[in-house]
Amino acid sequence: MRIQTLPAGGNSVRLELHGIINLQAFFQLEEAVLKVIKKNIFRIELEMSDVKHMDYRGVEMLVKRAERLRGYGGDLTLHGLSPYLINILQMAGAAEVFEIAAPPAQAQGDLFQRQGKGLPAVA
Repeated sequence: MRIQTLPAGGNSVRLELHGIINLQAFFQLEEAVLKVIKKNIFRIELEMSDVKHMDYRGVEMLVKRAERLRGYGGDLTLHGLSPYLINILQMAGAAEVFEIAAPPAQAQGDLFQRQGKGLPAVA
């Protein structure tokens, strides 16, 4: 995973995440968040549109950091979530913490099923 830190305006920072967030990468992300907190910046945005997968076991770290930042009057927000990542967050029990609603009906569906017309019929 690669993390790019950018100012987000005001007293906030945007961390752009790229790649796969495995358990080891969650520790890397936690370090990046703690570095921002040490600078007395308590509003952090995670841009996750370029994240392909995340390990559900690391979601608890995100929840703890969000709660800590909210205790300081800040927040940890997630942006650019794919339906797949939303599902992982929901299954890990973090949907309420990050105020994640179910994706719109047109975005739902079987991720392993081919979508589209013109597929040959199975006999």
